[in-house]
Amino acid sequence: MKFNCQEFQENHNKCTDCSEGKLIVVEENKRKYVFQNLSKKKVCKVKIDGCVIDSQSQRKCDYLIIICELADIYFIELKGRDLISAVEQLTETIKYFQSIKYEITGKIFARIVLSKVPMPKAIEVDAKVIALKKLLKKSGGNFDYGSVRFEKDRI
Repeated sequence: MKFNCQEFQENHNKCTDCSEGKLIVVEENKRKYVFQNLSKKKVCKVKIDGCVIDSQSQRKCDYLIIICELADIYFIELKGRDLISAVEQLTETIKYFQSIKYEITGKIFARIVLSKVPMPKAIEVDAKVIALKKLLKKSGGNFDYGSVRFEKDRI
């Protein structure tokens, strides 16, 4: 199966919202991720937690955003303070989709929006963060995080 907008629109219609708007916003408990779609490409926002993956035992991130034309994917976790737990959720979500034979052809990015950012130096050397960065680097993507409002990504 291809990991693309059409797949999610057809098989997870209730969880998928596609548009060509300038801003794609994901928010929860005062934490907000804002994707700037200045080129007005078709972008799909997909609710993962409690929608695409409703299993309580499977760790997963909150949302993904797919840039349809490029097949680039942004996995997004909105979290309180526990950055490492959020890293685990992102890693497990990516591996979950890979394990059910999704063919991911675009770049993979991982984003975390925290209510409070922990000490950054300690995070950079954490084995789980390093493993996630390696996983993303294979696809040409990267990992980034911020507090309260994350607004760096744009096309």
